[in-house]
Amino acid sequence: MAPTNILPDLNGVFLLIADQDSSNLRNLKRYLVELGAIVHLAGTMTNAKNIISNKLVHAVLADVDFDRRNGLEIYQTYKSAVPSGLFYVMSDQLPTDPVLKTGQLNIDGFFPKPVKIEAFAQNLREKIQVETSSISKLDPLTEMLRPYLVFRSPVMRRGLMILPKIAASSHSVLVTGETGTGKEMVARAIHGLSPFASGPFVAVNCGAIPETLIEGELFGHEKGAFTGAQTQHRGKFELARNGTLFLDEIGEMPLAMQARLLRVLEEKQFYRVGGEKPIKTQLRIVAATQVNLEKSVDDKLFREDLYYRLNVLRIHLPALRERIEDIPLLAWIFLERAFAELNRNKPYPTLSNDLIQILVEQPWRGNVRELKNLMTRMAVLLPNHTHQVVPEHLATYFPEKMMSPGVYQPPPPETEFHEVHEERDVIEVSSFPSDDGTFIPTGTTMKDAEDMLIRATLKNTGGNRTKAAKILGIGIRTIRRKINESE
Repeated sequence: MAPTNILPDLNGVFLLIADQDSSNLRNLKRYLVELGAIVHLAGTMTNAKNIISNKLVHAVLADVDFDRRNGLEIYQTYKSAVPSGLFYVMSDQLPTDPVLKTGQLNIDGFFPKPVKIEAFAQNLREKIQVETSSISKLDPLTEMLRPYLVFRSPVMRRGLMILPKIAASSHSVLVTGETGTGKEMVARAIHGLSPFASGPFVAVNCGAIPETLIEGELFGHEKGAFTGAQTQHRGKFELARNGTLFLDEIGEMPLAMQARLLRVLEEKQFYRVGGEKPIKTQLRIVAATQVNLEKSVDDKLFREDLYYRLNVLRIHLPALRERIEDIPLLAWIFLERAFAELNRNKPYPTLSNDLIQILVEQPWRGNVRELKNLMTRMAVLLPNHTHQVVPEHLATYFPEKMMSPGVYQPPPPETEFHEVHEERDVIEVSSFPSDDGTFIPTGTTMKDAEDMLIRATLKNTGGNRTKAAKILGIGIRTIRRKINESE
């Protein structure tokens, strides 16, 4: 049944439909895509596992007989990867499996075939919280951390569940994670939720200060302590009094300075350079690093005693590629903030589903910082009349993103179900837009079949590689590589 005007909007919802019936897959995808959903299809368990492992999936709709060899293996696979995800079952008849009948599995809904789109879409929208134009309803933890960190991924929630308890203490905290993951924002959250919140938050990058200056920067100096010291200078430890001192990139601190810092932490007092009177420390230390401090200790680059002094409490931030559920939400927030800073009038342009899929599949080596910078530049460069940000904008302003390995390429309607037929002896190309078509005989290797299809498509498009890539549903970079390999 085709969707009607009363159906709910599924914009921003990523679905996986698993069934060996390619006709059913085709029909479901056509209707759900019309409602705004991004739909992945799987005709085999291998396809399903690959999609679950590499793509964003908010919900799964699987045929009850999809993989009878091991029971509902797809359920176990999906729930292991996305514990909070939704799982629906469809079947030609009422469930007879004892596991399903007794409710041993946390199934979110059962739908007889043919699935009524209205019922499924309504059930999905009622249970899922996915929005691309505003922040969805938040649970108590995310509400508490919202001024500092925004997330909806299970991995972030698990990692930050201990943050409020950590913040309530006065012990030192070590925050680890790759560059750009938000370590300073975690430090600010710890400060803001701590007994030191009324005091200052002082940040210092230990790797950005020359070794000859870092002691004076941290502890200050007296007038006349050295040539050029014409006035007394208060260091970061004094400026952070009754507050939080954030020591970023602590792994880059020189060994000699590490010994001085350790003594200060143990004695809870310090001396300014050239000073004779001790100054008591009344602050909270939060340190952060992107390097493996355990390895640095083994390599004699970081003091073991200082490591244990700092590593009283610890929070690790995952890379953005490990929390892909957060990418659509973060992308919109950064874009919205950038539009606001530019004084652009509302309503702001939205993000298309195809663009979100491309963002989800980026490697994001710079993590959240890289995504924020991209959205900021996008907001600056977008024409004022733009209503929606689409892949063409990314290709125009940031072509290097479109060429990244693994980037999503929307398949043409005629070839979007190739994964369902991957085990057939003859590859079907009857939908190929050519007068003569291309016949690939049984026994042809996959590599030779790919070469034949690419060359036939290029011939049909007059050598236009971009057009050929769109027809085949692959990236132009893949076409270049295949041509180079065959020459």
